[in-house]
Amino acid sequence: MKKLCIVLILFLGFGLSVCKAQDIPYEYRPGTVTFKDGTSANGMIRLHDDMPWYNQRYIWFIDSAAYAANPNVKGKKYRADDMQMYRVGDRIFDKVHYVNLENLQLKSLGTNDHMMERLTVGRITSHRFYDYPADYYADSGTEEKLDQDEAQRKQDLLAGYKILCTKDDEKKQRNAFDIDMLKMLAEVPAVQDKYQTGGYGNQPVVAHKGLMAKMIATAKKSAFKQEEADAIVAAFNDYNAQIGATK
Repeated sequence: MKKLCIVLILFLGFGLSVCKAQDIPYEYRPGTVTFKDGTSANGMIRLHDDMPWYNQRYIWFIDSAAYAANPNVKGKKYRADDMQMYRVGDRIFDKVHYVNLENLQLKSLGTNDHMMERLTVGRITSHRFYDYPADYYADSGTEEKLDQDEAQRKQDLLAGYKILCTKDDEKKQRNAFDIDMLKMLAEVPAVQDKYQTGGYGNQPVVAHKGLMAKMIATAKKSAFKQEEADAIVAAFNDYNAQIGATK
């Protein structure tokens, strides 16, 4: 049996969606929200662990007093425009302005503010950013094929995250996977040397590589992206901690 899945979003605001409904996994956890007026409230925050791009757009929040009175009370939806920051456990999500020119979408025309998870803060501040699902797609085939295609799209989004960073008073976000890390870390030679030699678990940085060597290095970075990400964050944290001592 074949199944057709179509999602069309028209520019005039009219839309048609014919697709198998999917359950979005989530749970409420203790957290704190700082609203756009600067006030804060403690309570329970609902996060999407398997689809973290939704955490960038909005959260559902239950005030602690309301939750104490009724643990089954319905949460209130707060969008990125309503908040400055929210915290869940040791994870902090800041409002960050970012125009993703590589993936412009209709849903982004209204706002380019996103609640991004903070990775580092200091001279170098960085956040994790996930792309959003496409505004539309069309697919056809068996139910098994549709499920496989959906799973692949989801996996691509999960694996395709960026580490957006700024240094000092920079306004433009840069993807740390694409920048010259040695130049970024140059003010702290110990950190720069450690990163260059692969001391953070990253692929060593070799200057003046040939085309084949560059292709191999790029492939390794892609295959071990999480290790590269962990190395970048560790290097940024060390840079922020040590930069004062070098002055």
